[in-house]
Amino acid sequence: MVEVFGNLMFWTAVSFLILVLLLGRYGFKPLAEILASRERKIRESLEGAENARLEAERLLREYEEKLAEARAEAQKFIAEGKSLGENLRAEIMQKSEEEAKRMIAKAEEQINRDVDQAIKELRAEVATLSIDLASKVIEKELNQNTHEELIDKYLSEVGRF
Repeated sequence: MVEVFGNLMFWTAVSFLILVLLLGRYGFKPLAEILASRERKIRESLEGAENARLEAERLLREYEEKLAEARAEAQKFIAEGKSLGENLRAEIMQKSEEEAKRMIAKAEEQINRDVDQAIKELRAEVATLSIDLASKVIEKELNQNTHEELIDKYLSEVGRF
């Protein structure tokens, strides 16, 4: 049995050596190339991932800068809008005050004209009433000429009033 096992061991060793030689000559080189290719692909993928991470960080910084600029511009627009609103409010207030002053001045002018007209009408009415009263009181004592002179004198005095 030792012989059978000895031969078997010998042929197993020879087969193993042939297999190792064949694998070394034909199998290990392609296998090593496959492993090297896989290693190269993994390294390229890692480098690509690192580059993508760096690009993503750069884009994030750009985005944050643009967002900050947009916020600053929005604040600027808001401030300009507030300023414009305040200016517009002040302008409207000024125009309304000027319009109120014009309306008051116009009303005062109208009141003055109405007062002057009322005074004129009152003078005319007073003159008429005074003449009527005076003529009734002294009608019997004056003749026509004296009466006309009295009226003219009275009208000239009322005209100064």
